[in-house]
Amino acid sequence: MINAIYHKIRIGIMIIFILSLFTCSGGRPEQFILSDFESDADLDKVQWQCHTLFSIADENATHGHSSLRLELYPSAYPGIAFELPLRDWRSYNMLSLDIYNPQGEEISLAVRIDDRKEFPQFDDRYTESFSLKPGMNHLRIPLDSLATTGTGRCINLKTIYRCLIFMAQPQKNNILFLDYVHLAA
Repeated sequence: MINAIYHKIRIGIMIIFILSLFTCSGGRPEQFILSDFESDADLDKVQWQCHTLFSIADENATHGHSSLRLELYPSAYPGIAFELPLRDWRSYNMLSLDIYNPQGEEISLAVRIDDRKEFPQFDDRYTESFSLKPGMNHLRIPLDSLATTGTGRCINLKTIYRCLIFMAQPQKNNILFLDYVHLAA
């Protein structure tokens, strides 16, 4: 009888310990993968913009075996937008993505993040251009640095509605390989 009570107490203590670990971590994983392009089903997680072709590729992957091959044609803003199953980014510190640039020269790529459901004007959303060197580029965007382009208003991490990756008015075709787009703690 005493052994049974002792056993129940031990189990209760273990359950409390496990629950406290879960609670202390905020109940969230260390990362949330928006997409790592491992199958054709991942293509359903991105929305194409005009003058952009994309497909799963077996090259330049940094996570898993595949990446997304993007072909961006001369136009106003070719690129992609991500479906966002997680709109509250407050539990994370960083947006990370890996981009391979096979061109022999640097190119510019923009990241746009909207915290409003309606499509905000340029000065009321986060938009930043990044220079991509030839080869692999690991973009790391601290979420606490997200501010609107015009007023400097901090982006509301609780209500992220859109994340887009695009080029602004490229003058020639560009090919990029995108992989491991994720939020990190």
